[in-house]
Amino acid sequence: MKKKILGICVTLLFLVLICFKIDFYSVLKAIKLFHFSSIIPIIIVYISTLLLRGIRWKWFLNNNSKYSPLELANISTVGTMFNIFIPARAGDVFRAYYLGHIKDENKIKIFGSVILERIFDGIAVFLILLFSVKMYFHSSDIINFTTWSAGILFLSSFILAVFLFQSGRVLIIFDFLLGKLNSNTKLFKFIENLKLHTLAFSQGFMALNSTKSSVFIFVLSLLIWLLECIVVYFIINSFSLSFPFSAALFVLALTTFSTMLPSTSIFLGPFQAAYILALGIYGADKELALAIAIVHNIIITVIISSIGLLWIAKNYNLFDKNTLNR
Repeated sequence: MKKKILGICVTLLFLVLICFKIDFYSVLKAIKLFHFSSIIPIIIVYISTLLLRGIRWKWFLNNNSKYSPLELANISTVGTMFNIFIPARAGDVFRAYYLGHIKDENKIKIFGSVILERIFDGIAVFLILLFSVKMYFHSSDIINFTTWSAGILFLSSFILAVFLFQSGRVLIIFDFLLGKLNSNTKLFKFIENLKLHTLAFSQGFMALNSTKSSVFIFVLSLLIWLLECIVVYFIINSFSLSFPFSAALFVLALTTFSTMLPSTSIFLGPFQAAYILALGIYGADKELALAIAIVHNIIITVIISSIGLLWIAKNYNLFDKNTLNR
């Protein structure tokens, strides 16, 4: 409940900032500038990113033959759909629970792979933003500070994950604590159970044990986000604009980081504010940037929801309550 209230407050705050001194008639006029002929290439490129995410997730799961890249791509897309409409990253939990259920795999282990995936995504977006800043806005202290703050967050998360989970050091901590406690106490049993869950979670980081897998996953992550940049570039310039590719890099980075803020469904508020900030750097007025953000949000939401709902309809029997509770 507290997270929901916080999300509503954050959304309202950003909506106030967005709507302040804005001409909504100009926003509607700008939306009409969108060329629908751009829809096909946008859909093709974006769907390719979803398929690549399925391939990458399989590598996060040690390239195990029991997992199909297409199936993983579909489950990942459904999870993204849930993330869009349900707060608190419910889609990530769904992915772990559902895949673990149908493959008879430890769900906490699967969740570990999802968290590792998020870390790699953050690092890839940070590198894209860093490249953009160094190439186009290296003299801006504010942009440099924002970029390095985001980078430190994800790089430190990666280092911490490797140090604790991939190396198994976190288990040493649990063993130390258990050695200091009486085995008959509730605290001992609680820590012992926590150790088992942590061990399962750390197995989701096993892909890092292979240099080949780690490099391949990293390259795939950069490719996925490069294609995402191309999607943004297509959307921006479908409004009869001629913004450089660097504008798409900034929009992608800022909007991606904005979705990490608590908000209501469809990332209302922070996403649009990030768009206005990014395109404002290139001289776009507030109304035009908001119009592009609205169209962008609608297109991506429709693509993901269409794929997600079709897959759910096709696999409806697997969502039966009695089946999931087995």
